[in-house]
Amino acid sequence: MVPGTALAASRIAADTWGISGPQFLAGYVLLGLAAAVYGFTQRARIIRTDHSRAHLATALSPVETAMLFDDRRPVLAGLAQLRGHQLIDSTGAPTRSPSGTEQQSLDQVSRSMHRYMVGADARHRHVGHLARASRESIAALRNSLTDRGYLIGGEQRKALLLSALPLWALLVFGIVRMFAGIANRHPIGYLALALVVVLSCAFLVQRAPRLTRRGRIAKQESMQRNGHLRPNNAPAYAAYGPDSAAMATALFGAMVLWSLDPGLAGATGTLAAGGASGSGGSCSSSSSNCSSGDSGGGSSCSSGSCGSSCGGGGCGG
Repeated sequence: MVPGTALAASRIAADTWGISGPQFLAGYVLLGLAAAVYGFTQRARIIRTDHSRAHLATALSPVETAMLFDDRRPVLAGLAQLRGHQLIDSTGAPTRSPSGTEQQSLDQVSRSMHRYMVGADARHRHVGHLARASRESIAALRNSLTDRGYLIGGEQRKALLLSALPLWALLVFGIVRMFAGIANRHPIGYLALALVVVLSCAFLVQRAPRLTRRGRIAKQESMQRNGHLRPNNAPAYAAYGPDSAAMATALFGAMVLWSLDPGLAGATGTLAAGGASGSGGSCSSSSSNCSSGDSGGGSSCSSGSCGSSCGGGGCGG
């Protein structure tokens, strides 16, 4: 009995924290599954819940619609709106001041861009300069759409972070166990793999999309309602009103500007990259990347995706 007791005691002492690797890993995987189910369930609830009191029946303006895609698209839509109202020529130079009625119909971003272009020479009328000149108007537009429930705001981002906290806590716990296993010279390969999966789940739960459910619905409905404005349909934008080109640019990207006025697109440094597709993507010469909407047809110049499932097996140090 004494030798057997001593052998058992030596095995317990050899196990990290008195728990064998396989036993720890089994419990760790179960906790990971529970934390992942909780996190993804909370994420779905946060994103789908509509906290806004605004009525969805109110259609968004062209520049507001452009903001659903990314923060650069409103500049392109503003350019198209100014050109549609004949307030600028093909070089981007202002031709006249907007009338009182036009002041009311123009978006704030378009008005701020026009004021800037009045005093800017040709070298400073590129999209990058226009974006910097109208950044306050774009920020106000972003805040407005967030308050109205179209864009994910700080409140939802905080809620997503709280939803991912169990996964982050589990990740820290697993890292501590891994280093303890290393100190005891135990294999930690499967535990390290489980940590990678937990880390991926935590990032996926916490990652905030651009659009809320309201924003995705508004984006999809606008795409459906204005399908006739797709560049590959060769529409006559003037026949649909002065704001039709701006709405087309908001939905389908920079290619609309090239079909509307190649001279203006060239003078402002607008690059058409995938803008003729239904999803609509755009870049500017001053920016090497593009961002996109959360879903419902947004695209970007470069994208990546990842996915994972929580589970595993083997030794956990």
